[in-house]
Amino acid sequence: MSNDAPYGLNRPTADDARAAVLRVHGDNGPQIWEQLVRAAGSDTSLDRLLPAMAAADPTTRLCALALRIRVTTHTELAAAQLTIARS
Repeated sequence: MSNDAPYGLNRPTADDARAAVLRVHGDNGPQIWEQLVRAAGSDTSLDRLLPAMAAADPTTRLCALALRIRVTTHTELAAAQLTIARS
């Protein structure tokens, strides 16, 4: 089992963030996504997008929270998997 996908779970990406924003905002999704990309600056990695999302409207803030939970879960599961592999 790879540390990149512990227990078969991949770390969320900027593409996942984009999909979430487009899904929850419907017709306004593309405009909101463009605003988030501008707010994130030239680096549109998930780590740069999450603060922009967390500072946006309530629905986008919930998307940011869900993605942060997924990132934390991935990080913790990867650490647990590594610990188990070393024992």
